[in-house]
Parts: sequence; C-alpha cells; structure tokens
Amino acid sequence: MAFEQKPNSGALFPNDKKADTHPDMKGDLFLDKTFLIDMMDQAKGSLVKISIATWKKKSAKGLDYLSMSASAPYVKKEGGNPWE
Repeated sequence: MAFEQKPNSGALFPNDKKADTHPDMKGDLFLDKTFLIDMMDQAKGSLVKISIATWKKKSAKGLDYLSMSASAPYVKKEGGNPWE
C-alpha cells in the first residue's frame, strides 16, 4: 500500500547535510487549502497563527523523526464547562 499524506500534517527529519548554518531538522508540512483560507479569514491583523504539535517517531528504516500536525489555535471557552 502506498503512503497517503494526510492533510495538515508533515514530518521533520534530521538534516543529513548539516553544517553550522544549516537547520538541525527539515521537512514538509502539507496544509489543506480550505484550512489555510479559514485561518486567514479568522486572523486579526497581518499574522496568521497556526498551532503545531509534534510526536517523536521511528521510520521503517529506523530513523528517528518528528511527525507534525497543524490545527487552529486552542481558544478557551468563556463561562462554559471546562470539561467540554
């Protein structure tokens, strides 16, 4: 079965061509167009805030990497039940 990239997800892998000025890890984040439009419409001002979560994982080849997920920032509901 071929790998299918999930929307709003990605991965960061160690940079195998690392030099002093290069990033420690690099990868791609695949964002759904509808998600991006919604986030831009909700933005106040010129900056768009997107929350990123990561999980430590191991590839099929044994390489450690970070799996990523993007979502709308958490907004605490006012006056409601905190457990909902």
